[in-house]
Amino acid sequence: MASLLEPDSLLRRIRLHIEDEVAAGRLPKNSFPLLREALLTGGVPRGHAGEITGYGERMARTIVSDLLKKGYLKWASSRSPLVLVFPIDAVEQWFPRLYSAV
Repeated sequence: MASLLEPDSLLRRIRLHIEDEVAAGRLPKNSFPLLREALLTGGVPRGHAGEITGYGERMARTIVSDLLKKGYLKWASSRSPLVLVFPIDAVEQWFPRLYSAV
């Protein structure tokens, strides 16, 4: 299973994907640190988004909102932490060996 998921390089693949999305204008800058923190800790309190991204509260909320809309993060309620989600559009890049080529 580890050979299919390649967990040692997962963070690098996510970073490259997010950098591409930022360069294309589909995600705001500094989106990756929030996703990295969610992956490494299992969940990020919404109030920590500004500290993690390096932005003020307003811009941090924009980043969180965009990541929620695009399916990179989710939350069960307004008080629950933000958790990383594996969006279907990113699965091929994040887990390239998960599905064999047809």
